[in-house]
Amino acid sequence: MNTVVEVVDKIRDTAASHNRLFFIEVMGRDAGMIAIYSGIASGAEAVLIPETDTKIEQIVKILDRGWERKKSSMIVIVAEGDVAGGAYEIAKEVKARFNQYDTRVSVLGHMQRGGTPTCADRVLASRLGVSAVEGLLEGRSNQMVGVINDQITFTSYSDVVNGKKEFPYQLLKIAEVLSL
Repeated sequence: MNTVVEVVDKIRDTAASHNRLFFIEVMGRDAGMIAIYSGIASGAEAVLIPETDTKIEQIVKILDRGWERKKSSMIVIVAEGDVAGGAYEIAKEVKARFNQYDTRVSVLGHMQRGGTPTCADRVLASRLGVSAVEGLLEGRSNQMVGVINDQITFTSYSDVVNGKKEFPYQLLKIAEVLSL
């Protein structure tokens, strides 16, 4: 997500200087977590995720509101698994109804996977690695080590595979409020 935010910040500089609307596609075939977190952090005007139905009319309404407020540019983050299609398809549909800006698309793809680990990443990896070895030495097997509420936990693989984490829908409201 840090890589996405860094790239979006650079794209925003270009977008603002050239009155552009950018649709930026991020990883997220089945889940919109990268999109929603990076959309909030980068100040995107809209975030499109697989967990919700995308309505082109709603996107146009958001963009019209920004146009009326004389925004020099706008950013829309699109998770690759959004039900309305990828960033290219969505941008084409939006441009047919809203052409006040020069519209561009950027697909970040696997570039997002790179990047130097943060201090928090490194500490987390160390905690999990040590706990995994300790778990093996205790005879644990067929379990995943993780962190819940800042506590190391072991979860059976069957629970991991069969469980589905609830999407934090309150983040959509935060993204909407911050885009105003």
